[in-house]
Amino acid sequence: MSLLASAMARYVELSASDQRYLANLESHARPAARQQRLWMPHDRIGSLYILQDGWACTIRRTVDDERQVIEVLLPGDIIGIREFTFRRHVSEARMITAGTLIPFPHEQIVDIVAASPSLAIALFAVIGRQEASLTERMLVTLHHSARSQVLHFILETFTRLARLQSVTLESFTFPITQRLLGEILGLSPVHINRTLSGLERDRLLKKHRTRVEVHDRRRLLEEAAFDAGYLSDEMDGLRERLACLRDSGGPDRLMSSDS
Repeated sequence: MSLLASAMARYVELSASDQRYLANLESHARPAARQQRLWMPHDRIGSLYILQDGWACTIRRTVDDERQVIEVLLPGDIIGIREFTFRRHVSEARMITAGTLIPFPHEQIVDIVAASPSLAIALFAVIGRQEASLTERMLVTLHHSARSQVLHFILETFTRLARLQSVTLESFTFPITQRLLGEILGLSPVHINRTLSGLERDRLLKKHRTRVEVHDRRRLLEEAAFDAGYLSDEMDGLRERLACLRDSGGPDRLMSSDS
């Protein structure tokens, strides 16, 4: 199963034809350099990217021309999916680390939706969870201390990584600089530095250049006040509805049987 198919199969059962269709999108991978810019605000929407390897992010500028990171993208994510119906990009996209990208024309999203109800639902699930992550971060920013915000984001990132690969909370990849972490959370570099120094001094965790070491799992979970429900793969009733749709031979027959 291709990387994109594996990511979408978390939400719905994919047929062999669904998997082949997605695998065809991943046939033209190309390397991307660390900090490589993929597009700028106001650029015409052209290619979107499947992130095959590495980390990336999207960025907006505030009214004071400060950078605010909107989302951090991990392998299997589609970079730009939230903007594919726009005429022009509203964000900047760039790599955080070196990696591998699979470009595809943005209009192929329409082909994916038309090809399969399962793929359409999986795309909705991907977009929905991106929006849920943004909402969660906004709420955490408004109602939690800087220390709790940092811990919450670290746990969120670990949870997302754990769905892609075998990782342990005691030590895992985290190539986010202090400056970038501040741009993600809306905190100054000085505030981030003090917070991380305090966490290390309290023997809770240590932030290295490209990884995090957790020394006290219990306190981390307690202080972060992290509830992973907004990242859940569960979709109540939708998988069953798709199965009925396949078994009935189409939506018209299914609607007739419902009535």
